[in-house]
Amino acid sequence: MSKSYPIPQHILRDLAEVEKELAKIALSTDGVLAEISLATLKAGGKRLRPALVLISGMVGDYDLGRFMPAAVASELIHMASLIHDDILDDAGTRRGAPTVNSIWGERIAVAAGDFLFATAFEILSRLEMRSVEIMVNAALDLSLGEFDQMVTAYVVDQSIEDYIQKAKRKTAALFAACCQVGSHLSGASAGDIAALTSYGENLGIAFQIYDDVLDIAGGKATGKEIGVDIRDGTITVPIIYALEELGYDSRFAAIISKQRPDDKDVKEAIRLINECGAISRTRETARSYVDKAIDSLKAIPKISAVEVFRGIGEFVIDRYH
Repeated sequence: MSKSYPIPQHILRDLAEVEKELAKIALSTDGVLAEISLATLKAGGKRLRPALVLISGMVGDYDLGRFMPAAVASELIHMASLIHDDILDDAGTRRGAPTVNSIWGERIAVAAGDFLFATAFEILSRLEMRSVEIMVNAALDLSLGEFDQMVTAYVVDQSIEDYIQKAKRKTAALFAACCQVGSHLSGASAGDIAALTSYGENLGIAFQIYDDVLDIAGGKATGKEIGVDIRDGTITVPIIYALEELGYDSRFAAIISKQRPDDKDVKEAIRLINECGAISRTRETARSYVDKAIDSLKAIPKISAVEVFRGIGEFVIDRYH
């Protein structure tokens, strides 16, 4: 997490401990599986999900030992989902690095993702049942969200409401679970737990929408290939807004509904999205969900924790600007 955001030093120190535990898990295997686990770990992002577990624990009685299994498991679930997503997307790179499936092949990548999921659930078994239930339900939602996205690929007649439902499952459910389980394990009040769960869900939706922007406006500086969603037929918020502006019988709609569009099609679609104002409108929508997330924190009395959550909301907004 960037030092420009108000993350307490003790959280940063504890995130370093989470990182050590993740490395131990990767090194507990051998051969190809160890290589894959370490490569996936090194290619990881800001460890936002474990951070949400720990910061949510600040609302009640903070105890790293109590939070560690959930923090580690949340990142393992995320890592496993990235491997499986890359297989489904036939992605060659992630954050500028080769994907597991591009190096070792699809079958080994599937097995590696399954190993990380299984390891996460073994770690979660050390927690009491309510915490396990929260995280398992999030993992189930994540799988259902990915399935929903697959079965609606190339279908242009989708609304923002359809998109939000998929985003809640695919991304926001794990964000919400991290906030819920961290606050639950800290002994926070029911009201605080509900507020943080709402925060996590809305933050996760905003995060996914900004990720959609990155697919159109990203590039080499971000380490992300652009136009992947267009190639895969994934109907994202910029695409929905562009369809509203350009029409469902337009050239743009024809490209979006076309399976296996070529490079020329993808470039044209990106140009049309940029020209019709869909990107700025998408950013406004994402901003509105960050605002909802922050608004849900009003009832939480612990100001120090609230300020950290505000900073994370700003990080989600600023990370592509």
